[in-house]
Amino acid sequence: MNLSPLLLISVAFSAVYLVMVMYFLAGWLRAKKTTGNLQGDLPFVSIIIPTRNESENIQNCLRSIFAQNYPRDKYEVIVVDDYSTDATLRLAREMQQPNLLVLDLMQYLGRPGEYIPNKKKAIALGIKNAKGPIIITTDGDCTRGTNWLRTMVGAYLQGNYKLLTGPVMMKPARWPLEIFQQLDVINLVAITGATITNGFPTMCNGANLLYPKEVFAEVEGFKGNMELPTGDDIFLMQKIAARYPEGIGFVKNMDACVFTRPEKTLSAFISQRVRWISKSSRYGASAVATVLYFAYLFHLLIVIDGLYALSGLPAGWWPVAIAGGTKFTVDLLFNLPVVIFFRKPLLLLAYPIVNIFYVIYVVVIGVLSLTGKYRWKDRLIS
Repeated sequence: MNLSPLLLISVAFSAVYLVMVMYFLAGWLRAKKTTGNLQGDLPFVSIIIPTRNESENIQNCLRSIFAQNYPRDKYEVIVVDDYSTDATLRLAREMQQPNLLVLDLMQYLGRPGEYIPNKKKAIALGIKNAKGPIIITTDGDCTRGTNWLRTMVGAYLQGNYKLLTGPVMMKPARWPLEIFQQLDVINLVAITGATITNGFPTMCNGANLLYPKEVFAEVEGFKGNMELPTGDDIFLMQKIAARYPEGIGFVKNMDACVFTRPEKTLSAFISQRVRWISKSSRYGASAVATVLYFAYLFHLLIVIDGLYALSGLPAGWWPVAIAGGTKFTVDLLFNLPVVIFFRKPLLLLAYPIVNIFYVIYVVVIGVLSLTGKYRWKDRLIS
């Protein structure tokens, strides 16, 4: 066999990728299931929902919160509307619950705020008005089971945590794009739990995030990145982790899961993912950035290997067979316990096709994120 430079590079990258995914798998398997048991006097919790243009979802979101198996006088819900152009604000106010506070961000920022993303400002305003010592943030398109609040708070009380993140899953997943999103998101959640368990937190999700109000104040909230259109979750986690390296936790319990809806169109899906990945440019030279850049280069290498295989050169298929085969195999090993935890084993039927398209997806989204422009919630972000 001709040991071409491309083959040697593919072998080296495949070996590193194998080690990286096995590191994630070990962390996920080591993560203990959280019981979320509650005893004694329950703490008061402030649930903050920054929202924009969620008229289709906001009332279902609030109903799922008000149906919690948690004393109604022990929590409040603060909805902060970010200049919605639909009926979100009106529909939230129509719920008329005694422990519901609905704030209109326009009354605080004025008309100029209409044209910029304000999620961090909305959360900060919610925290400023919060009565509880414990803050939980979620999104206006999310629902959850009746034991969500008990499980999140119970996990918090069982350890000396300064920030907790819980599982998130997209549903329904009936069509190919929805299935792709569901499998992608539960993988991200599993990596979140794995890296936190390994003492190397890389991600979290603002749709299911808990932290003490005093800790938010101690790290000065979103100071330093307030004007960034995204990163209300990860950058806050990084600030807290820098001060409390052992204080980050993951709630490995499906009772703590929140459910969000997948994007319906390809353009909306691409905009969402570009928004997610755009924050990575702010990671600088951190280890997190190194992992992200390596993952991108490995997927780009598989595409290059595939094109090289089509050249018809002798042994031209070896690089793509090694790199692609490694990715397929180790990703499958990682996905097995993940889909079992999320009670979605049938997703493995779609895994072979999803794994192929995922390579293209990573490369394309990586290129698109370089522009720094995307449309989100009827705003053009640049």
